[in-house]
Amino acid sequence: MRFIITAFLLTITMLATFTFGYPKATDHPDRWQLTFETTGLRFFRDLRSGQGYWVLVYEVTNETQKDQRWVPSFTLVTDQGEVLDAGNNVPRKVQTTILETFGDPLLEMQSEVSGALRRGEENASSGLVVWKAGREDVRGIQVFVSGVSGDTAKAKNPLTGEEVVLHRDLQLAWIVPGTIVGDLRPLPRREVGGGVSVRRPSNNEVEASAEDQVYRRWVFR
Repeated sequence: MRFIITAFLLTITMLATFTFGYPKATDHPDRWQLTFETTGLRFFRDLRSGQGYWVLVYEVTNETQKDQRWVPSFTLVTDQGEVLDAGNNVPRKVQTTILETFGDPLLEMQSEVSGALRRGEENASSGLVVWKAGREDVRGIQVFVSGVSGDTAKAKNPLTGEEVVLHRDLQLAWIVPGTIVGDLRPLPRREVGGGVSVRRPSNNEVEASAEDQVYRRWVFR
């Protein structure tokens, strides 16, 4: 049922895009924008409980003209209709275990990274984001990152006509190939579909034969 509802909402969103002039984000911010990079989405299995968790490691840098506040939210969406908010029902013990596995002294849990982000590469923050996994028979995952940009846009709700404020978010995508092992190896990247807003991957991200693929884009949500 959750999958059907999600599919319906996605259909409504697509109709709104064409019928009501849904705003399209570009790669060029009108206000401020932070630099967000990630080493990829991974899967971790807690050996005590057998529960699985999706894991994202990132680095955010403030290259704007002034200090900013880094208070993000991370939403993970699977091709099975699941919509997961980062941190929900994730035990602190699981987070600390993952941190110890990476062994990076600069890597911090998301709750500890949020806050003031000073300018400059020397002040970059590395964060760990964890979602409690539901279904494991998924084949495609998207992650939406909020708080990376200060841009907003207004749009009308196609059902109520009410004006709503949308935020410019970053959209990322991955493939889940076959059985999930849980050893924290990065999943393969997947290009995000369509849209006018794209960032071409660098040469070391993809093979030359696939250099026209797009692995991230900006969207208003």
